[in-house]
Amino acid sequence: MGQVLQIDLLAHGSKTLIIPALMGYVWNGYSPSRLYLMALLFSWLGDLFLIPSGTAFFITGIAAFWVTQLLYCRLILTHLKGQLWEQLKKKKALLPLLLLGGYLLAMLVLMFPRLGVLQIPVTLYALTLCTTGFLGVLIALEKGSIKAIYLATGCLLFVISDSMIAFDAFYFRQKIFGPWVMATYIPAQFLIATFLAKKEFI
Repeated sequence: MGQVLQIDLLAHGSKTLIIPALMGYVWNGYSPSRLYLMALLFSWLGDLFLIPSGTAFFITGIAAFWVTQLLYCRLILTHLKGQLWEQLKKKKALLPLLLLGGYLLAMLVLMFPRLGVLQIPVTLYALTLCTTGFLGVLIALEKGSIKAIYLATGCLLFVISDSMIAFDAFYFRQKIFGPWVMATYIPAQFLIATFLAKKEFI
């Protein structure tokens, strides 16, 4: 709402409350694992670090969200029962691999020349983010349950949300996505929570 109304104080203030609100929700309804709560904690730190402007804050924010994505990958792999390289060999992995791999390649082709000193951290984060998306789609194809579909949708929305941040930061001269970043980020985190927050699955 703050971004729609172009009120920075409201936008930044509400952004700091998104993850704590989600933490409270999953704590009451899902008995979340410590690993999942750690992922949310780093998401919250990422939100905080991305509020100020400046390269140092941006890199720190990326680092925090990178840890989040690594933890999400670890949690999803627990459900898939195997290491990442084992998932890549599955027949059902071909579609999500082409989808997310092709998307990652296209993004890097567009963004890499514009990243400057951020080439390495942004590339590393993009690779990890798309790996989360790949695993989310794969588990939906394997399990076919509604919660697995929610997870896949949340992972893909996360990819879309962060892609819009990247385009606004490095590609366009002015921010054009504005409220759409949070409009995809919030449901992404909520949908991921419906699958990963349940402690009994871990």
